[in-house]
Amino acid sequence: MFMFDSLVDFIKTNIDQLNGHEVQISSEFKEHHNEDSKYIIKNWLFSSPEYRKWRITRLDGGKKLQVFNTVAYPNFDSEFPILGADILWFGTSQKLLAILDYQPLIQESKYLEKYCSSLGSIKKKYSAFDNNKMKNIYDSKKYFSPWVIICRGNKLNLDRDLNNIFHSFVNNYLNIYKSNPVNQFLNAEEIKNNQIKYDKYSFEKDPADKLFKSFFGEKWTKKFINKFLFTLNNEIIH
Repeated sequence: MFMFDSLVDFIKTNIDQLNGHEVQISSEFKEHHNEDSKYIIKNWLFSSPEYRKWRITRLDGGKKLQVFNTVAYPNFDSEFPILGADILWFGTSQKLLAILDYQPLIQESKYLEKYCSSLGSIKKKYSAFDNNKMKNIYDSKKYFSPWVIICRGNKLNLDRDLNNIFHSFVNNYLNIYKSNPVNQFLNAEEIKNNQIKYDKYSFEKDPADKLFKSFFGEKWTKKFINKFLFTLNNEIIH
């Protein structure tokens, strides 16, 4: 069992409860090894009545590096934020890096308050896990909420806090979605346009790009980012 298998299983269980199903992806994305198989990347893609795309990526670099990433895109008829989580464990230095957020489609204060502010209570509960000093590495005026959870921690945070905080983070997101069925801020076209903008922004800014290129080469990485991670990157904004 690899380090973040329990997080993968937790997401899969929740998607099952949402009447979701796994979407088949090409074999080159489902599992891909670097030349000496020291780094193995596995990916899963799901869809459900409420979520048009929920993807999971797990990178296994043995004792050196473990990476877990998941992003949930609501359907274009929902103005709800995009769930985004990046968790990296650097085994050599025994350091944990985690970024968890309900990534807003717009930065209007009432929208942020309604959909993202409940992250604040999770941050308070796990105050040792959260580290605001890293905020300057992100453009907070774009697709991050004011309550983004950022941790630069250690083995203690990994063993003691990570599973609990991740479960709270996902469960809370799903509960807010259930209790807010009516859009207040955006129509369907604006939602789609903002999700396209999110993918275009992420395509440009995602720091994982360099990581993947160093392990798997430029050609595979470019295809992976365009055809799996940020598939709306090539869409036209109307």
